[in-house]
Amino acid sequence: MPALTGRLARAALAGLASLAALAGCAPATRPAAGPAPVRFLLVNDVYIPDTSRDGSGGLSRLATLHRSLERDGGGGAIFVLAGDVLSPSLLSKWYGGSQMVESFNAAALEYATFGNHEFELPRDTLIARIAASRFTWISSNCTLADGAPFPCVPPWDTLTSRGVRIGMFAVTLPGEYRSYVRCADPDSAAHVAIQALRGAGAELIVGLTHQDVSADSALLAREPDVHLILGGHEHDAHDVQVNGRHVVKADANARTAQLVTLARGAGGGWSQETQLLRVDKSIEDDAATAAVVRAWQDSLLRRLGPERVIGDAPVALEGRDEACRSRECSLGDLVTDALRLGTGADVAIINAGNMRLDDVIGPGAITNYHLESIFLFADESRNITFPLTGARLREVLEHGASERSVGRGAFLQVSGVAFRYDPSRPSGSRITGDIARTDGGVLRPADTVRVTFGVFPSCQGGDGYRIPEAADACRTAATAPRAVDLLVRHVTERLNGRLVAPAAGRIGEVGAK
Repeated sequence: MPALTGRLARAALAGLASLAALAGCAPATRPAAGPAPVRFLLVNDVYIPDTSRDGSGGLSRLATLHRSLERDGGGGAIFVLAGDVLSPSLLSKWYGGSQMVESFNAAALEYATFGNHEFELPRDTLIARIAASRFTWISSNCTLADGAPFPCVPPWDTLTSRGVRIGMFAVTLPGEYRSYVRCADPDSAAHVAIQALRGAGAELIVGLTHQDVSADSALLAREPDVHLILGGHEHDAHDVQVNGRHVVKADANARTAQLVTLARGAGGGWSQETQLLRVDKSIEDDAATAAVVRAWQDSLLRRLGPERVIGDAPVALEGRDEACRSRECSLGDLVTDALRLGTGADVAIINAGNMRLDDVIGPGAITNYHLESIFLFADESRNITFPLTGARLREVLEHGASERSVGRGAFLQVSGVAFRYDPSRPSGSRITGDIARTDGGVLRPADTVRVTFGVFPSCQGGDGYRIPEAADACRTAATAPRAVDLLVRHVTERLNGRLVAPAAGRIGEVGAK
C-alpha cells in the first residue's frame, strides 16, 4: 500500500487521532466468521417508526427482516442508515428525534450518517441523540463549527465481517445549515477518508452518503478504491452501476430496503448483487421494536388527544413529493389557499419541502392527525406576511423555478397568482410572459402585494431564498400563525369540511404535455 504524504497524511493521522479519542463510544465490530459474502442492509430517509398510512414500512418489520438475515445461511447483514432520521416528523416537532433513536436501537441498527435534516435540530439536542445511540454515527465531512468532530462521531471506521476487513466513510451534501455545524466539500473529505482506509488495511471500502444520486455516481467514478455506495437523500429507490460497482438507495420511510451482497472472487475482485426488498404486512413485527414504537405512539396520543375527523375528501388530493416538488399539485393549491385567505394576504407561497406528507390524502375521512402530518418541522411551519413588489415577487418565483429548485424542496406552490415557466431556459429567466393575478389582472413590476411565506425561507434563508423585505415581519415569527391551524380553519369554516381540490392552472410548464 503506498505511503500517504503531505496534507493527506496529516488528515489521515488526524482521523486516527479522532478514532482514538472516540474509543469510549458505541462500538460497531462484528466477529470474524470465515470467508463468505459480505452483505449490507440499507434504509434511508426514515422519518417515522411506525408504518406509513398506506400500510408499508415500519421499523418493527424492518427489525424482523434484519434478524431473518442472520438465520438464512448468509451470515447476516451490516445494517446501515444513510441519513435523515431525527427530523422532520410529527413526533420530532416535540421530541427532537428521541423516538427514532430508541426505535433504531431496538432494531439493532449498526451505522448511520447525517442527513441534511439532522442539522435542523439544536446543537445540544443533536449531540444528545448521538450519545443515546447504540449504533455508530460516522461523518467524514461534517464537524462542529470549530472543526472538532461531533462527540462519538469518527470520520471513518473499520470493522471485520465474514473474515473481511471493511472500511466505511460517510459524507453529507453541503448546505446552509445552523451556525454550529460545518460541512466541508464531500468529495475532498471522501478522498482523504478513502486514503486513510487504504492505509488502515481495508480490503473493502464502502461509502455511506447523503447526497444526490448524481453526486454519488460521480464520486464512485472518481474513486476506484470504493467498492460500493449506500446512499440517501432521494426518497425513491435507485440502483446505478459505475464500472460494475453500485450506488443504491431505498424508498423513504423504510417502504423498501436495499440488500447488497458482495462476494470475493478467486482473483481478489468483488462481484455485487443487489435486491430491493419490500417492507410490508407480509413481514411480522419484531416484538421488542414494536413495543418501543407503540410507546411513542401513545405519547403522541397524549399530546394531540384522540384522532378526530374534521372533514371528508371526496377525491384524492395529490401530496407526494414527486409531484409537489416539480409541478403544481392539488395539496399545494389547497394549502396555499388556506394560507392566503387565513392571513388576508394577496399572495401565498410555500416551498414544497415544507409539506412533508409525501402521500395522497383521501378519498375518505380526514382527521386532525392527517393535517398535522403535513407540517413536521420544529418551527411548526409558521407563516409571516410582508410586502413585495411585483418585480421582487418575480425574482422569488424565478428561484423556485430554477434548475436547483425544480424537483427539490425549494419548488414553490402558489395562491393568488399564476405563471408559466420554461425549464429549457437558464435559471433566473425561466418565467415567461406576465405574472397573472387570479382576479384576471396582471401583476406589474411596480405593483406592491402582501405575500405570506414560511419563516424558514423568509427569515433564515432556507432553500436559498433571500428576502430582506421580510425583516420586520421576522421579529414576530415566534407568534406567527401555524400553517396547520390556518389549514384546519380553512377546511372547517370555508370548505364546510369538504377537502376539494381548488381550481388548477396556477403553474404552467412550457413544453409539458
